[in-house]
Amino acid sequence: MRKVFSSIELSETVLVRDALLHRGIAATIQNEYSGRTAIPEFRPAGEVWVNDDGDYELARRIVTETIATIDSKAHAPPWICRSCGEENPQSFDICWNCAHEKAAA
Repeated sequence: MRKVFSSIELSETVLVRDALLHRGIAATIQNEYSGRTAIPEFRPAGEVWVNDDGDYELARRIVTETIATIDSKAHAPPWICRSCGEENPQSFDICWNCAHEKAAA
């Protein structure tokens, strides 16, 4: 196992882990529940680890792409899922509610 990403924002670690899983790379989150610590200064960052060290280089590229996408779409308007009608942040490629893929632009 090898760490490819860390963040104090759990949502970022989940998005990165899910992007890796979506591309076929087995990954896990460490310190996933650290946000429940009562004292913010003592909250360890959530970490995304790839299970196979051989996936590390590809995983780092996917992490870079994912974070760039999140950053570029952070202030963009949400999109509405064609399947369930739920509102999703622009950075989501898959509906958070029903897992339906976002329609092509």
